[in-house]
Amino acid sequence: MQHTSRRSRRLLGAAAGTIVAALALVGCSAGGESAPDEQELVIGSQMASLPSLDTGAITLAGYEGQRLIGNLVYEGLTKRDVSDPDAAAGVAPALAESWEISDDGLTYTFALQEGVTFHDGTDFDADAVVYNVNRYTDENDPHYDAAVGTYYAVLAYVESVEAVDDSTVAFTLNEPFAFFLADLYNVYFASPESLDADGNEGQAKNPVGTGPFVFDELTENQSISFTRNDDYWGEAAELDRISVELIPDPAARTAALRSGRVDWIEAALPDDLASLEDAGFVSTGNPFDWEWSWQLFTDVAPFDDIRVRQAMNYAIDREAIANDLLHGTAVPAYQFFAEASLYYDEADDLYSYDPEMARSLLAEAGYADGLDITVGYITAGSGAMQAKAMNEALQSQLAEVGINVTLDPVDFSGMYAALGEGNTGWNAANQAFSLEQPSSWSWSMLCGTNYFGYCNEEFDALHAEALVTSDDAERAALLTEAGRLQTEDAGWMYVVNDTAPRAMASYVKGFEQPKSWWIDFTNVSIEE
Repeated sequence: MQHTSRRSRRLLGAAAGTIVAALALVGCSAGGESAPDEQELVIGSQMASLPSLDTGAITLAGYEGQRLIGNLVYEGLTKRDVSDPDAAAGVAPALAESWEISDDGLTYTFALQEGVTFHDGTDFDADAVVYNVNRYTDENDPHYDAAVGTYYAVLAYVESVEAVDDSTVAFTLNEPFAFFLADLYNVYFASPESLDADGNEGQAKNPVGTGPFVFDELTENQSISFTRNDDYWGEAAELDRISVELIPDPAARTAALRSGRVDWIEAALPDDLASLEDAGFVSTGNPFDWEWSWQLFTDVAPFDDIRVRQAMNYAIDREAIANDLLHGTAVPAYQFFAEASLYYDEADDLYSYDPEMARSLLAEAGYADGLDITVGYITAGSGAMQAKAMNEALQSQLAEVGINVTLDPVDFSGMYAALGEGNTGWNAANQAFSLEQPSSWSWSMLCGTNYFGYCNEEFDALHAEALVTSDDAERAALLTEAGRLQTEDAGWMYVVNDTAPRAMASYVKGFEQPKSWWIDFTNVSIEE
């Protein structure tokens, strides 16, 4: 891609004292032909590679893949409600205008938005909903792909789906599920006509959805771009174009922002924020439900002993990591839930920095002379934060109480491949994720289904009850109690919760950072 005059003029305004010709060359270096008056936002992403562009497969790139790719091209029946930057994300209508729920909680009847078309001009209607759901769930469907459907666990609750009329669709569940609406947010809908013409492979390379942006071009492992959907059924975006460049190295992202190659960077380096602000850039952040922890393998030594797990949690100085290493771009985590979570209770903040307590617990557990552990961690990618520096700081802190840590860095896909295969050679894994979707906790916490051997049957019972409890307050209380149990068990080593620090040029306007990983680009614009 190649940026032309409008972008070059913005760069000139942002860098006083620099030779005009040099800046124009910098502005022309990043590739895609743009009209002179085009509003293009170029984002420096921490993704190391691009996922398949087929609906559910985008999840392989984590939440960053969803917010910077999936949610631009595709939509679900619902979406995350991030309209209030001071509130945790809720549920809002998307392709469904409204819905009704039967008294027994088993039937959800959706009234679809009127006048919605796919990017190929074909209609989005009830038949398109049924077509896509069948594609995800029916092994006999010609476009069934188990890999794509894997990412839509919510559909396991669907007994049947029926087109009542062109603009009404009814889902019948096999059991009540309180998070059904919330979990539909990323069950994306692709054009049936496109799938029939080009198949799954075509959708993976040239996605056709209903979203506010239309897929434009992809340069393998370098960048992807989208143009505004001028026929969008909802409020049209102000931006004409969004381009996402893959820059997994955080220092390189900062350099790209300073040079004008990009306008916005994800996961800004905390060390760079002050100097970026001094140079006229804008930084944003907002605490949200994002847990950065070590998941301890609790079914094998040494973490089958709760005293060792508790010792880990007393041995680390979370405040130093959050405030000194990360310069306030994270919040110390003293328990299972983030302070920004709907299920947080301050009374459950159990662990403080107490190295003497850690040593005492280790001695009680038979490790007075210390122990050696190996931890696998994701080096970069969606939500990884500053993984190398953070893990090395933890390694140093734990050594002070006799816990010697060998770090094993892996990429995003390598982490899940290793966990899936088992026999990792690790005693713990470091990854970060949100707990705002309790229905997805099975892989990380529930007995017999999680990667880490953690099992508390009372936790599972509370979680199961929450999944079928329709009252919001009652459901939240159940999950808070479950989190209390996990914290008392020291199932993880709780480290910090993210604020998702970003940095952007001052001419990027209209962005309010939510308490969520989700982003709404509708009101984002480029100011001359």
